[in-house]
Amino acid sequence: MNFSVNYFIIFEVLAFVSFTLIVARELHHRNYRRVFEIASCAVFGMILEIGNTYLAHTYSYSTSFLVNLAQVPVAIGLGWAVIIYCAMLLSDQYNIPWYLRPYMDALTAVVIDMTMDVVAIRLGFWSWVIPQNAEWYGVPFENLVGWILVVLSFSFLIRFIRTLNPKRFLTILIMITSPILSYAGLMAGLTVFSLIAILPYGINNWTTLLQFQYIADFSILYNPQVQFWKLILFTIIMTELVNIVAWSLIRYRRKYLRHFDLLSFLSLTSIHLIITIAVITTGLYIELPILLVICILSLLIHLLMHFLPYLVHPKKIYLFKVVVESVESGENKIKKVINSTLK
Repeated sequence: MNFSVNYFIIFEVLAFVSFTLIVARELHHRNYRRVFEIASCAVFGMILEIGNTYLAHTYSYSTSFLVNLAQVPVAIGLGWAVIIYCAMLLSDQYNIPWYLRPYMDALTAVVIDMTMDVVAIRLGFWSWVIPQNAEWYGVPFENLVGWILVVLSFSFLIRFIRTLNPKRFLTILIMITSPILSYAGLMAGLTVFSLIAILPYGINNWTTLLQFQYIADFSILYNPQVQFWKLILFTIIMTELVNIVAWSLIRYRRKYLRHFDLLSFLSLTSIHLIITIAVITTGLYIELPILLVICILSLLIHLLMHFLPYLVHPKKIYLFKVVVESVESGENKIKKVINSTLK
């Protein structure tokens, strides 16, 4: 059954509200450096979207979004900020070294994109140059790799900056230029990925590659042989990403809980739920049944990453400890009232 739901407005409202709540909370706690970080993340999101749209020419956005900048919806830039920053808040609840947390951040983000992008193109949010039955259900494999690199580059840079003296001029300069530096890291990673994927095709068709063009030749980029190698590379990258995250959690399992971040959990869960609801209400699960399975698996992975510490150390959980202490405090007050009444 299809429902008349404007998912464009829902997506924009969710992005603006989530971004505002995160900023408001950091301002409330006077974490001005964190406010600058999430603002930089939003700028980074807009830079990479505008840059990719005008340089790659592999996708384009719908004109149905309400707020746009250079033909890119502002909600997309804010959405990047919300996803990356909430992923960082999630990994921060694990006491693993700072240089390992970006890998968990990247895994959190790409799990979202493996469903969101597939659903978004079928809702008309944006469109890729490949058919909807090609590569990852209409999404190029390099986009999935791009998500990993986007989060890795920004998260690693921000976490590295946090280890530096904030008063030094060089630190301030790196902070200000962090969106540009992160974008440079993304482009370098995607270039290496593309070159490796095209290498087998290039060996067999070296004369074709001599005809260099500024705009990518889609007949090469989406050649079946190149697509096959992109799939292999993406599988290797995902496997290694999961291995690093799993090793980190196992290695530091005895001390990896700090606190449960409710805002991060609600923001990321809302994204997963809206994607799943869209699949059901628009009938996409009939058109592509596997999509509903992927949505459910993504949601379960998301929940596992949030609640894994609670499963491993249920007696040492901050959130549960607060609840227990509140209950005990309430019981003590009730006992005092009863005792004073009896007297």
